[in-house]
Amino acid sequence: MDDLTLLRMFEPVVKFTHGELFFPCAVDDYVRRCGLWLRSERGQEQQLVPTGDLTTERLAQYAEVPPGQTLYLRFVDEPLDPLQYQRWLARPNKPVFRAPGRLTRVGILSRIIDSLFSLSLIVRGRVPGGTAAASDVQFRQIEQQDPRCVYHGRVVREGGYIVLQYLFFYVMNDWRSSFYGANDHESDWEQIFVYLSDEGEGEPKPLWVAYASHDFHGDDLRRRWDDPELLKVDDRHPVVFAGAGSHASYFQAGEYLMSVEPPVLRPLKVGLIALRKLWIEQLKQGSTDQVAEEVGALLSIPFVDYARGNGRVIGPGQDYTWSPVLLTPETAWAENYRGLWGLDTKDPFGGERAPAGPKYNRDGSIRTSWYDPLGWAGLDKVTPPRLAVEQMRRQIATLEQQRETLDAEIAQKREEVRRLSLEVLALHETSYFKEIHKSQQEQLNIAESDLHQLQRRAVELTETKLAGQTYLDKIEKGDWGDPQAHLHHKHPPEPPLDHQARLTELWAAVSGGLLLLALTILFIINPGRWYVWIVVIGLAFAATEATVRGRLSNFLLNTTIVLAVFTSLILIKEFWYLLLILGLFALVITMIVENLRELRRR
Repeated sequence: MDDLTLLRMFEPVVKFTHGELFFPCAVDDYVRRCGLWLRSERGQEQQLVPTGDLTTERLAQYAEVPPGQTLYLRFVDEPLDPLQYQRWLARPNKPVFRAPGRLTRVGILSRIIDSLFSLSLIVRGRVPGGTAAASDVQFRQIEQQDPRCVYHGRVVREGGYIVLQYLFFYVMNDWRSSFYGANDHESDWEQIFVYLSDEGEGEPKPLWVAYASHDFHGDDLRRRWDDPELLKVDDRHPVVFAGAGSHASYFQAGEYLMSVEPPVLRPLKVGLIALRKLWIEQLKQGSTDQVAEEVGALLSIPFVDYARGNGRVIGPGQDYTWSPVLLTPETAWAENYRGLWGLDTKDPFGGERAPAGPKYNRDGSIRTSWYDPLGWAGLDKVTPPRLAVEQMRRQIATLEQQRETLDAEIAQKREEVRRLSLEVLALHETSYFKEIHKSQQEQLNIAESDLHQLQRRAVELTETKLAGQTYLDKIEKGDWGDPQAHLHHKHPPEPPLDHQARLTELWAAVSGGLLLLALTILFIINPGRWYVWIVVIGLAFAATEATVRGRLSNFLLNTTIVLAVFTSLILIKEFWYLLLILGLFALVITMIVENLRELRRR
C-alpha cells in the first residue's frame, strides 16, 4: 500500500473553535507572499529576496544559516494602521468569540504575575499590533486563490510500526491577540501522528495516536486506539480539537487552563511547597497529593486554550475535506530550509518568535519528532502487538533457561558452603589452628552470602516468569490492559464556571490592579509599622477573594490556625524559661512513675 493511500485511510478530523481565523493551508502561496530576510550578529537586517519573488524552490536553496545569524521569512510587511484596524474589527462577517475571563480560574497572586508578564511584552521582542489582522486579510486572499484545506503528510517505517505524520501549516498564531493567550507569532506548524502495526502483506491496523500539545512530551502525548477518550469517525479517523489561535491539539473538547512558570520564581516555589507540606502533614489541612501542582498554579501565569470544537470541521465526511501534500526526501523546501517561517522578533523567551519548519528547530537542529517519531511519543519501549506475543514467549523461555542454569549454580555453591562449614567445625575443635580457622570462617561467610544472593535471584526469576506467563495469557486473548496505564499526567478540560461567574470575573479583572495600587499608596505614605498594614491589606483582599469564590469558611479556618500558630510562637518566645522548667518537671515525674510501675510488676 503506497504512502498517500495510508495517509488518506487514517487522516484526522480536526474541529476548530468558533471564532478561529486561520486554518491549515499549503505553504506555496504563503511563501510567495513573504520576503526572505537575514539578521547579522550585530542585529543588522538585510532582505535577501523581496516579497513576490520567493518560491518554495528558491527557498530550498537557503540550506545553510551563517553562524550567529538568523534567516527568517516575513509575511506581513506593514501591520494595519489604526484606522484600517478599526475597520477590520467592524467588518460585518467578523466571527464573535465569547468566553469567561481566564483570570477567574486562578488566584490573586497569579493575576498579579500575569499583569507583570503583560508589562514584560513592552521590553520583549513581540509581534507588532495589527499583525494578526493584516495576516487575516492576506489569508482570506490566499483562500480565494486556493481554497484547499491542506495537511502535509509523511510516512516512516521503523521498529515494527508504520508512522503517519500529519503536519498542519497556519499562516499565523494569534492566540494572544484574539484569544487572550500567551503569544502571537507569524506562521505555525502543528502535528499529530497515527501509529500503525506493520503487518507485512496484510492491512496495517491503527494502534496509537499522538497529538502535539503545550508542555507535554513522551507518554503523555499519546492515546491507545481503543481509549474511550479518543474520539473517531468511522473508527478510522481520529478527532482532533484544535486550540483557538494556538492550534494545539487535544483529545477532548473543552477549555484547557495552561500556565507559564517564570524561572525566576522557582526558588520561591520550592520554599512554598515545603511550607505547604508542613502545613498539611502537621496540621492535617488538606492532602499532599497535588501540592506541587497547586503551588505551581499559584506562581504561574494563567492562559486558557479554547478547544471547543464548535467551529469549522475539516476531515472525511465533513463540509471541508483534506487535500494532502506528501512529503518525501525529495521535498526540498522541507528538507533544506533551516530558517524561521515568519517574523523573528528576537523575543528572549521565544514565545513571540516564529517557528522553524517541520523538520528543524529554531537553532537549526533536527526535531525529535522528525528523526525519532517513536521516541517522541514514548513508543520506543512499546512492542507492537504482532511482535509482542512472540517476544514474550521468547522472554519466558529465556527466564526458564536462566533459572535452570541458576539452580545448578545454587547446588554447586551449597556444596561449597557445606564443605567450608565442615572444615570450620573441624578447625574449631583445636586451638592449634586459630589463624586457619579465622581465614576459613571468613571464606564461609562470603560463600554463604553468595548463596543467599543466588537464591534471591532465583526467586526473582521465578516471580518474573510467573508475571510474564500471566501477561502472555492476557495478550494472547487480546487483553492489553488499561488503555491509559501509560499516562503520567492527564490534562482534562476545566469544568464550567458556576452561577457566580460574572461577579468572580469582575473581581478577577480589578483585584490584581487594586492590590498593586494599595501597596503603591502604602509605599508613598510610608506609615509607621508598615508591615502591619501590609498584613491588613493582604487579609482584606484574601477575605474578599474567599467571599467572592464561596470559600469564606475555609479562609476563616485557615486564618484562625495561622493566628494560633503565631500566638504560640510569641508565647514560647516570651516564656521559654517557664516552659523549659515545666518540661523538665514533666520529664522527671514521667521517669519516676514508669520506674515505680516497673517495680510493682515484679
